[in-house]
Amino acid sequence: MPTTNPPKSQCILFCDNSLRELINFREDVINSYANAGKRVILVAPKNREYNPESPNIKYIPIDVDRGGMNPIRDIKYFMNLYGIYRRERPDYIFHYTIKPNIYGSIASKLLKIPSTAMIAGLGFVFTSDSIGSQIARRLYKFALKFPEWVLVLNKYNKDLLIKKSLISSDRLILLKGGEGVNLSKFDI
Repeated sequence: MPTTNPPKSQCILFCDNSLRELINFREDVINSYANAGKRVILVAPKNREYNPESPNIKYIPIDVDRGGMNPIRDIKYFMNLYGIYRRERPDYIFHYTIKPNIYGSIASKLLKIPSTAMIAGLGFVFTSDSIGSQIARRLYKFALKFPEWVLVLNKYNKDLLIKKSLISSDRLILLKGGEGVNLSKFDI
């Protein structure tokens, strides 16, 4: 089971398909690692201004076609991720959202960097039978073999991933308390 502090890690990398969402939902976790003296790297497309509050945080912008199905652009994204991971050599990587989960998990496996995939929701990939959704499911099935852990936020997603044989239950964790989002930042 994952811990909030991967053992003996000096560098933690967070990869998402949106800098805005990465900061909005995970800023406290990111700052916690940085304040503990860890080097933190954020990899996401720049869709907001961001000035880290700690010198331990480094931001690397990357292009990704979030909703597109262009294989050339996806291969380019994968190669860029692979290059960043190889150059930065983090000790642990957290992937969020579909393309980082797929392409980032493959890149981290090739470089022998342990990782976790976080699936907040399965969305259209599992509700549609389009050719694109079928391809995405196959890519997910392949890529989810590689992270040490796959985290989900609800029982429906956990059950569906097991039912579709996308991941074995021994590496799949239902986060009953959420993923570290500071709820006091949101008016609920």
